[in-house]
Amino acid sequence: MPARFTKEAQELIDYIAWLNEKAKGGFELTSDLNHWAGYGIHTKDQLGDYLDGCVERECGSDDDIADYSACDPYEPTWDAVSRHDMNEGW
Repeated sequence: MPARFTKEAQELIDYIAWLNEKAKGGFELTSDLNHWAGYGIHTKDQLGDYLDGCVERECGSDDDIADYSACDPYEPTWDAVSRHDMNEGW
């Protein structure tokens, strides 16, 4: 935790916990505030905007996507998936 723990920091941690709970064991976000600070994220609103931007960059701004395979190319192995996600900063 940062030395100066603020209400906004607690809200961010609570928001991350809520998102991770909704993931039900799927992709989870780190609750390390220093990690998020490296992206300029200090509030839950900033994280929400960042995550929305990630989705938009992956799939474009069209909300009516019929074929989700167009978002990312097929990854032949889990190792390729890991490298792909690491390169995107996930």
